[in-house]
Amino acid sequence: MKVVMQTALAAISFVALLSPAVAQEKTYKSVNVDVPFKFKLNEKSRSFRPGSYKFLFVGTNLMALKDAKAHIVASLLTRDVKIGSSSPATKLIFEHKKKNFCLARILIQDESRAIDILGEELAIPSSSPPALLPPEGLSFNDRITGPRLRH
Repeated sequence: MKVVMQTALAAISFVALLSPAVAQEKTYKSVNVDVPFKFKLNEKSRSFRPGSYKFLFVGTNLMALKDAKAHIVASLLTRDVKIGSSSPATKLIFEHKKKNFCLARILIQDESRAIDILGEELAIPSSSPPALLPPEGLSFNDRITGPRLRH
């Protein structure tokens, strides 16, 4: 009987510990939009195809952009801007720069604020390729043109 009670107590404790972990799933405010043309986030960023997108507010001044397949395709750096009156509908505002449409601002329905898009946050910053040695510097057989090694 004592073993049964200990087993039952262990099982209940285990379930009680798992419940808060499941209950902590985050829900984010989001905006669903359809963009009928190719666009960029700024002049230097990559292009995004026409289609359905979801903007998720994931943190302070940070948004995630999901495509129609629910894949996160970009992380956006943003800034909140107060506007005079609330917007009657959610709108994306694009600027036409150098033959491209760049997303500049998002107006959110029934809110008196706008979200300015500052740019894309890259997960891995791009770096320049390493400098290569000249071919004569890589030869270890020819002592005249090879590196000067002393022993």
